[in-house]
Amino acid sequence: MVTAVARPDAVPAGRRAIGRVVRGARTTPGRLAVVGALLVVLSLLAGLFAFLAVRERSQAADRVATRSEPLGVRTQELYRAMAEADAAAAAGLLSGGVEKQELREDYERSLETAQRALMSASSAGASGPVAELLSRLSVEIPKYREDVARAKAETRQGHPLGGAYLRAASRQMERVILPAAAELHEIAAGRLRADHREATGVPSAAYLSGGFALAALVAAQVLLARRTKRVFNPGLLLASLAVMASLAWLTVGLSTARSELAESRDEGWRPVDALSDARFAVLKARAAEGQILVQQGSDGGAYQAALEEQFRLLRAEGPEGLLNTASRQSRDDAVTTARIADARAAVADWTVAHKNVMDLYEQTEFKQAVGQVIDDDGLSQVAFERAEKALSEAIAKDQTDFEKAAARGRDAMEGLAVGLLVLAVAASAAIVDGVRRRLGEYR
Repeated sequence: MVTAVARPDAVPAGRRAIGRVVRGARTTPGRLAVVGALLVVLSLLAGLFAFLAVRERSQAADRVATRSEPLGVRTQELYRAMAEADAAAAAGLLSGGVEKQELREDYERSLETAQRALMSASSAGASGPVAELLSRLSVEIPKYREDVARAKAETRQGHPLGGAYLRAASRQMERVILPAAAELHEIAAGRLRADHREATGVPSAAYLSGGFALAALVAAQVLLARRTKRVFNPGLLLASLAVMASLAWLTVGLSTARSELAESRDEGWRPVDALSDARFAVLKARAAEGQILVQQGSDGGAYQAALEEQFRLLRAEGPEGLLNTASRQSRDDAVTTARIADARAAVADWTVAHKNVMDLYEQTEFKQAVGQVIDDDGLSQVAFERAEKALSEAIAKDQTDFEKAAARGRDAMEGLAVGLLVLAVAASAAIVDGVRRRLGEYR
């Protein structure tokens, strides 16, 4: 039997090509080419990781400035507007159902503000719990408005049912509308915190890949220096400088953005949240004070207790003290601290003025008691307006501080992602050039 002997040319072409590559890789030029290819891959991977890290943080910073924070503002406006409407409704009924034009305008403006905030939040593509809360509020707010309108109509006709309708509306506000608005705001605040954490996170993968690429470049240069007896390879040196520059740029850019975003948090939305809580308490106290007189003994004790609780929360010195918390959050801001001091003094005056209101009420001087609450020069009215104005100005100022710092944080990363990718490509090109020059010496 004759056995066929395979000729060399019978070996598949693919296997021959692989064999040539393997044999070539065992030579000095081959090893140099393999090292160069690995360095190019490492440099490009480092650039890609840096690009993705910056892009993710830039997008999160943009959400902080343009989506999550504005949503928090809208939900805050919704809560404030409904609390203001409740206070204005109670004050309006104290005028016998035919309230002064200023009170009527305050009430209508508050409801319109709430409606705009509700529509704005709904248009942001809400889903899940947010959509459910928005749907509930869109049903409950018109019901509240109807009850207040009935209360005013009954009071104008001299019927005692006016107080009952207002009491029902106020309970709806306290038990349904304001809790839903508060829950909505808490969800928005949670989104803001999550976006802020993402925007300020440390890009570990980018640093590790960049550091590994730099270490590989240094090791390759040391190896070449030993084999060729030359100190520098210009291409690899330029690539190393490009990687170092990208790491430095990444660090400076993200550190600047992190610093600005931290400022937006510490001098912006944290103080705004604390100030808003104090402002909500002021508005709740205002509504309770009006209800005490509207009800004229019916459930008056419950509203008196509610008023005293709000005064206690506003004036407390411990961690539960709302103005104390706001002052602590704004301790480095002289302007806001001064506004908080004004609000604190106004609440103290209001506490005294309310005692005077109750003294007049108990002396059956009902008209004079009402005048202290709704007249422009009434002591209770003046103190309330001072407290509300001081807190509103402080919130507006800190809100502006937040927006400016958040915008600076976002701008600090502008162009950074693309720049890092360009540096990675430049490093790869330098590696190719450096390796090509060394390979040329073996020809």
